[in-house]
Amino acid sequence: MTVSQLQEESIVSTSGLLVHNIKRLMAVTGLKEAILAKKTSIPQPTLHKILSQKTADPRISTLKRICAFFNISLDALMYTPAHERLDLGAEGVKIQTQNIPVITWQQCVEAGSFLTLLTPENWNNWQIVNVKSNKVVALVSKINMEPRFPAETLLLVNLNAKPVDGDLVAVHYPNTDEATLRLLCLDGPVKRLKAIRNEQDYDVCDDTRIVGVVIQATWNFHKSCKF
Repeated sequence: MTVSQLQEESIVSTSGLLVHNIKRLMAVTGLKEAILAKKTSIPQPTLHKILSQKTADPRISTLKRICAFFNISLDALMYTPAHERLDLGAEGVKIQTQNIPVITWQQCVEAGSFLTLLTPENWNNWQIVNVKSNKVVALVSKINMEPRFPAETLLLVNLNAKPVDGDLVAVHYPNTDEATLRLLCLDGPVKRLKAIRNEQDYDVCDDTRIVGVVIQATWNFHKSCKF
C-alpha cells in the first residue's frame, strides 16, 4: 500500500487512527511488519495483532517503543488526523502549543473571519492546546450531541482541514443562525451529512457549507471546572 493510498483511508475510531498512523510511518520509511518488530523488539505476533486491529487497546509500553523508534510523540501517533501530515525529522513530529479561542456555535458560522478579529485584549475565553494549525477554534458540545460527546466536551475544529469520508464536521445549514455537528459520508460525488445521534438520519450536502473538521475532543471530568 502506498503512502497516498493510506492517506485516503477513512479513519473513524481512535484505534483505527492509531493503526493508520503506524502504517503511514511504515510506508514512508519503507519498513515491513517483520522488520519493524525486530527493530522495536516487539514480538511480531503482538505487532500483527495491533496492525490488524485484533488488539483494540494495545499496551502503552508497546506503543512507546514504536514512538521511540520513529522519534514521534505518543499523542502525535494516536491523534494526528488522517488528513494531516506526519512530519518525520530529527526531532520527530513537532506539535505546537498555542492558545485558541473558545467560541459559540453561532460565531462558528463565520469562524474564519471571526477568528481574525480576536486578540487576548478583546477576547477572554481561550484554551491551551497542542495543534499545528493556526486556524483552529474550540466549541463546547451541545446537549443534543450526547451520548457521543458528554456535556461540556471541548471540540477542536480545524477551519483549514480538507474533510474526508468519515470526518466529523461543523456545518452551517441555510437559513439557520448557528453551526452544528455532522458525520461526513462520501458516496462517489455525493456528500451525505449524517446526524451523530442517529446515523439513519442524513441530508445530502448541497447548499450546506462545511465550516471545519473536528480534529480533537476533550472531556472535562470535573464539572465545576470550566474550559
